[in-house]
Amino acid sequence: MASLSESRGFAETSPNVWIVPFSFPSHLKCFFQFAKLLASHKMRVTFLCIKGDAESVGLHATLESWRSEGIDIQLRDLEIEVLEPRDFERWVWVIQQQETRFDSILKTELELGLSKPTVVISDFWLPGVHESAVKCSIPVWVFSILSLGYTGSAVYLSQLQSKGILKLPASPTDTDSKEFISVPGLPLLPICELDVLSAFSGEVFYPLGKRNGLALPKSEVVILSTFKELEPRGFRELELLLHNAAVKDNRKTGDIYTIGPIFPLTTPGARLTGNESCGEERHPCLKFLDGQRDSSVLFVAFGTSWQLAPEQMQEIALGLEGSEQPFLCAILPAVKTSQYPTGNIFDVITEDCVSRTKERGLFVEGWVPQLQVLNHPAVGGFMSHCGHNSFLESLSMGVPLLAWPSQIDQMMNARYAVEEIRVGLQITKDQLGEELVDRKEVERKVRALFHSEEGKAVRKNAREIREMALQTVAENGSSYKNMQALVARIRGLAADNEARTEKST
Repeated sequence: MASLSESRGFAETSPNVWIVPFSFPSHLKCFFQFAKLLASHKMRVTFLCIKGDAESVGLHATLESWRSEGIDIQLRDLEIEVLEPRDFERWVWVIQQQETRFDSILKTELELGLSKPTVVISDFWLPGVHESAVKCSIPVWVFSILSLGYTGSAVYLSQLQSKGILKLPASPTDTDSKEFISVPGLPLLPICELDVLSAFSGEVFYPLGKRNGLALPKSEVVILSTFKELEPRGFRELELLLHNAAVKDNRKTGDIYTIGPIFPLTTPGARLTGNESCGEERHPCLKFLDGQRDSSVLFVAFGTSWQLAPEQMQEIALGLEGSEQPFLCAILPAVKTSQYPTGNIFDVITEDCVSRTKERGLFVEGWVPQLQVLNHPAVGGFMSHCGHNSFLESLSMGVPLLAWPSQIDQMMNARYAVEEIRVGLQITKDQLGEELVDRKEVERKVRALFHSEEGKAVRKNAREIREMALQTVAENGSSYKNMQALVARIRGLAADNEARTEKST
């Protein structure tokens, strides 16, 4: 009888790669694209995730569409039931549960002589997975979906704080957090713009964040979803940090592989399709964009986890109206709370506003195909929270940013975009209160992006980044060559395992 791997078209000696992402939407999506790249090289790929989270971001449907391309990935449920709401304390619990369940699954597989992975590739946020694999003598590598600057900063700050060299404020709201600090790969920035989850000792995520930075240099291989040319200084400084840590521990320096962008790229003007070949209807927002002039539309979206306050949503809607610029605004569905008692976002964005802007604007509640939107020739700007996936997608499509960061790595990404590579303008909080941006600021920045000399310059710079991205994933580009080298390294591990097995029999 054929084995499971043979029935799927794999030889028994095919590399068997286990991938373990942190169960957060942006991590799941990026890791799944990475899994596709590996599977396209005829490797067995097992994706260990929480079933409900995988379903919520459409991984099963995505996999069905990929099967027409000959891509097969095994989705394996970690069997963790996560309760809502997902506040920071809950996410800490999720990380701990993922690491515990992985440890149990790996030990069980090995004890029963079942599927032994050639290599485990774990999330930067799951160093417990790394520890479990090492104890079982399984090669394990780290994949960071965050920028080189953020990743290097996490290592640098964790090292300095653990040695008592650096003492940061307990909270980003402390008075001292307004002071400036220099970190790897980034311009000088206020301490309060460091990652709120892992830089400040008073925050619930701090112990885990510190653990991440200290664990990363122990990995033989560090993989990143960015590309070297986008962050050359960040690459050099992360490389230096890993080397110094290895020298102190008397071990080999870990190798860095930048393999991004890992999502599909096309040449300018070419159409990027979703799952339409599998019968999915084209999203209405794309039909709206079809009727707009090239590079005229501002795309507005703030990721998968940031629910804006009703007052802020009103200011954005009225600012977009006042800008007189065409726009596509994608809004997270409102959850019934005291802020949104009806759970209807259009009780906040008034019918009058929607009516007045309907000829040039579209408000969409819920998911939109972001990659296809950013690749559409009508889109000329992106008002974004600057999460790394959105940051990288926008620049790889040549779309400049209106940076509106909120948390985690977003402040670092925004500052890098605005001050270092000058591909965006910063949205700033204004007169209505510390946490609120008023409609006039929205209107000013939209007009500046599309109609000022400064806006013209950042649009030009963004187009140059797109060309850089296309070159890096083309044959002989740095990310292309790194991916080939990574595949060869995995195949080498599989060949070594086969040789040891033959020698022992």
